[in-house]
Amino acid sequence: MERPSWSSIPAARSSLPVLRIRLWIVLGLLGLCSTLGLASTLAWVLDEPPVVDFTLSRPRAQGHALAIANSWLSGRATSLPVASGIDPGFNEQISGGLYENVRSLSPMRWTRTTVTGADVETHYILVDGTVRDFIVVVPFVFVSPSPGKPAVPVLAAYPSLLPADPVVSVDPLEYQNVELLDEDGPSFEVRERLEQWGRAYAVSDGASLRDLADDTVAVPEQYQGLGGMTLIAAPEVRATVDTVNGLVLRVRFLFVPDSAPAGFTMDLDLLVTAADSTKPRIVAWGPPGSGPSLEAYSNRR
Repeated sequence: MERPSWSSIPAARSSLPVLRIRLWIVLGLLGLCSTLGLASTLAWVLDEPPVVDFTLSRPRAQGHALAIANSWLSGRATSLPVASGIDPGFNEQISGGLYENVRSLSPMRWTRTTVTGADVETHYILVDGTVRDFIVVVPFVFVSPSPGKPAVPVLAAYPSLLPADPVVSVDPLEYQNVELLDEDGPSFEVRERLEQWGRAYAVSDGASLRDLADDTVAVPEQYQGLGGMTLIAAPEVRATVDTVNGLVLRVRFLFVPDSAPAGFTMDLDLLVTAADSTKPRIVAWGPPGSGPSLEAYSNRR
């Protein structure tokens, strides 16, 4: 065996400090990692776990919405709390509505937002009908019955009935602070247009809905109403709100289905342009609360 030459020994000795430095670096990194791990473990043990509010991810008024929709469609009174803008005997009828033609009601979707410090929750209920399907939109605002008591869902406006397709989203209006109109209300021309619109919406007269919107680029088939119903009273304008897109009217309608002995009352928000002219235009509509987000011709399919 060949022995190493003396000339290679100094080179081996000179590499020992470098190895020691690397070893100390590795040991230092291991010590730092263990210290950080110990610190994070102590923080996890000593710190309180975050509180998850599961109520933010599920509806709080879904049961109320189903009960309201069922009572409203069947023409029965409800004992659930309602806002001041709704008659105390909410839909107090013996029979009628759409109930005879409804197979089932099921939650479709819901939205929640905060308006002037109060939670507003809007529920969309799918109506599985024997003839055609509808959507019942039920809006709630959460109100505390007395100081220090938890807020409870209060029906914010009459429900509305919409065609199953399309369904608009709701950007809620402040229901509680809507000021009701005086006896004069809007002009005669606006009220006349509202009645024409109500009759067209009841029978799903697409041509009239298009003409009342003055939508010159649409065809009648692009506008859809309820169908199979009759407007039996002059619409009642409950409130007006000026928006950048036009005048929003909260309007109360009374419709009677052709196949039912009694009707039901519903609220809708309608967007009116050229309200001061002799030919006002009803250019968009949606469930109560949708007024601020309505845009002209947004109901065109």
